[in-house]
Amino acid sequence: MASTDLRGNERLTGKNLRLFLMRNIYTYLGNADISTVEFEGPEIAIYVKNPKFIVKNSDIIKELAKKLKKRVVIRTDPSVRKPPEETKAFIINNVNPEAGIDPNLIEFDDVLGEVVIRAEKPGKAAGKNKQFINKVLANTGWRMVVYRKPPLISNVLNSILSHMLRSSSERKKAFREIGERIFRDTIKGTQYVRIIGLGSFCEVGRSAILVDTGESKVLLDAGINPGGSGVDRFPRLDSPEFNIEELDAVVISHAHLDHIGILPLLYKYGYRGPVYATKPTRDIMVLVQKDLIELARKEGEEPLYGMREISTMLSRTITVDYEVVTDVAPDTKLTFHNAGHILGSSLVHLHVGQGLYNILYTGDLKFYKIKGDMATRLLPPANHEFPRIEALIMESTYGATEQQPRDEAEKQLLDVIRKVSERGGKILIPVMAVGRGQEILVVLNEAMKKKEIPEIPVYVDGMVYEVTAIYTNYPELLVPPIRNKILHQGENPFISENTVYVSHKEERESVMQGDKSAIILATSGMLTGGPSVEYLKALAEDEKNALVFVSYQAAGTLGRRIVEGDRELQFVEEGKVRTLKIKMEVQKIEGFSGHASRSELRMFYKFLKPKPRNIILNHGEPTAIQTLKNLLYKDASKLEEKGVINRKPEIYTPKLLESIRLY
Repeated sequence: MASTDLRGNERLTGKNLRLFLMRNIYTYLGNADISTVEFEGPEIAIYVKNPKFIVKNSDIIKELAKKLKKRVVIRTDPSVRKPPEETKAFIINNVNPEAGIDPNLIEFDDVLGEVVIRAEKPGKAAGKNKQFINKVLANTGWRMVVYRKPPLISNVLNSILSHMLRSSSERKKAFREIGERIFRDTIKGTQYVRIIGLGSFCEVGRSAILVDTGESKVLLDAGINPGGSGVDRFPRLDSPEFNIEELDAVVISHAHLDHIGILPLLYKYGYRGPVYATKPTRDIMVLVQKDLIELARKEGEEPLYGMREISTMLSRTITVDYEVVTDVAPDTKLTFHNAGHILGSSLVHLHVGQGLYNILYTGDLKFYKIKGDMATRLLPPANHEFPRIEALIMESTYGATEQQPRDEAEKQLLDVIRKVSERGGKILIPVMAVGRGQEILVVLNEAMKKKEIPEIPVYVDGMVYEVTAIYTNYPELLVPPIRNKILHQGENPFISENTVYVSHKEERESVMQGDKSAIILATSGMLTGGPSVEYLKALAEDEKNALVFVSYQAAGTLGRRIVEGDRELQFVEEGKVRTLKIKMEVQKIEGFSGHASRSELRMFYKFLKPKPRNIILNHGEPTAIQTLKNLLYKDASKLEEKGVINRKPEIYTPKLLESIRLY
């Protein structure tokens, strides 16, 4: 079936598309002795019997991918692969010794024809321009995949890799089913572009936005509201526009709970389609979801889902690097760009209908101008240049709030630490395990090195260790000063001699009962559960101690109640009600937020290229959204006066369950 877009150009779909693809594949790669061609998710997997041809003609592969405008992967036919032991010996005997590979951790994926190795220096293992990867392919028939061996051991990273190897047959079958759906015949073609707010509209939490084109449906994020209860905790999947059987794809912007919390639940209720995310987002997502299960069980509640659903989700998760264009539906392409919020966080760019309409969804973003040494910032600012944008869906968390400058925030934190340590107290800092925990660790380690604060123990409790290990696995995504320490200086900026990772209940009790000053970083950052609440109960009634908030406190959370002045709390323990009076010092420091402040959101719009015709504000409380709307109108008016834009954008502030027809 062929259809025509608004420009009058024929676009290929279904059978015509497949004929076009096959014709070009055999034209370019006929001498590679092709055994079969499969659609595996968004990739075209070409199985060949002549890997040496592929190695010698690597430029042809690039030309083919460019011609097809598709992701192309070359796999070898099983008949031409050398035995695993012979391949393992070849790798060990020929790899660059500086790569630092572990011979005991070389594993083979028979289904995908991949040999997986872990190396301290992946670049050395791969070789310049992937020379050694090509050498292994040409001589053994196995495609070598190199993973970084991080300075911190991560159980979740190891479990994910093991799962990928164990479930390769299931994954391949799932990816072929997904590929058939992506490259299917279009039924109607792109009829319209509608945005339906299933969550995070005029609120913070439970992010879930449905993009409906008439031909396909894509869900952006699938989160919960950590401070919500009952139906207010979950996205409105009971909306008449949402039908799980019609869902083509789920795209995840980043791995915070309010963006990924209910994702495995979709698989519990029958969804079998793909999830698209960056590699770090996939890794952190699995960790956070496992933790949610454990927290529910500790509190005597039935978890929303179990490990079976997480495993099913993981087998259908397709990772996409930044700046790589990927098909997710017959009429929709996806590109991730850095969002600057946490490791792996993405601005989601959707290209709908062969150039018909382009949407940029920010998820959560951080935008700033780089000035001087950024050693205490972990991530570069959000990307702000794109080929096309017709509509912008923009977060508004701090739309009405100006944050402290970063240097002032650090000064305030260090002042509190000095003051409390002098009086012999403990400093409890509830942190988000993802992002804020790593940010504060870097600040504290730098300050202790410079003798700006006393060298007292820094106890780290909760998921922070595992997440930090994941951060060290992707140093290339961090800002240069941090990246260089990990890659070139052999330093771990997240650990010092004073860092102590707490892993057992007995260790936690020892920290609570100790009579010496200490800094405690514990999850959860909003005091909605986890070890931070246990530390609060133990430390709250001692005036020497301090509670320091460095993260956003969502409405309905215990953290928000304390920030707003609640100093008498009640907890149920062993069937009895306990009243806890907060006598410890309480401080709130805004400058560490991973969200853009009011001025940074305005700056993001100012620098954004090109300017969108439509802006939809979400992920903010009503006051924040309305304030930001008014400010963006003022900014757009000035740009219109200067001739930068032809007309001001339409700015929408929809409520939950409202839909907007953009095209």
